[in-house]
Amino acid sequence: MMMDRRRLIAKAAATLALTACDKPPPSPVRLAQGVVWDTSTRAFSHLDRPLDVVRSWDFASGDGDFTATEAELNHRPGRGLEVVSLSADPQLRSPAGLAVRGAAAPLVLVRLRRMVIAGPWDGALYFSTSRHGESADYINLPLVPPAPNDEDWSILIYDMGRPARGGREWRRSEISQIRLDLDAAPGGVTLISHIALARAL
Repeated sequence: MMMDRRRLIAKAAATLALTACDKPPPSPVRLAQGVVWDTSTRAFSHLDRPLDVVRSWDFASGDGDFTATEAELNHRPGRGLEVVSLSADPQLRSPAGLAVRGAAAPLVLVRLRRMVIAGPWDGALYFSTSRHGESADYINLPLVPPAPNDEDWSILIYDMGRPARGGREWRRSEISQIRLDLDAAPGGVTLISHIALARAL
C-alpha cells in the first residue's frame, strides 16, 4: 500500500509538470506560497487575503460530526480534534451529504499537527460523489508538505483539479464526503484544527 502511494506521489508530480496549453501550470510550491493560518480570524488566507471558502470546519469548537475508523477521536476544546491511530489504517471522515460542487471548491486545506509519530505518514485524501463511494480510483495527495513534521503546525493543500487518481471526477461532480488517512501505524496522534474546501488561489 505504501509503495502504491509512493508511485501516486511520483505520478502526481509528473502530472503537475504537464500542460494542455503553452502556459505551464504553477508549481506546487508556487501554488501553496502565501497560504497561512490567520490566528485572529481563525481562517486560511493567501497573500494577506482571506481565502474564498465554500465549506469549512473549525474543530476548536466541536468535532463537526466527523467520524473515524480504526482511530479514536477526542475533541480538545479551543485546540482541535485529536485523532489517535488504533491500526495501520486510521481514517477520518467528514459528515456525509456535503452537496458541494467540486468545480466550485478545487482546493482542500487541512491544518494539523502531528503530536506523536508512530509510523510513516499516509496523508491520502479520498472523496465520494453521488456516482461512486470511496475507492482507490478517486484519491489525491497533498502538494506540500508531503509529510508533516512533528511538533509543528502544517497546512496540507490538495489540488483536486489535478488529483493523483480520478481525472475530472472531482470537478464535474457534487462531492458528498471526504476521507483523510493519517499515521500508518497504531499509536500516532494527530491534532487537526481546521479543514476547508476552497476556491482556487
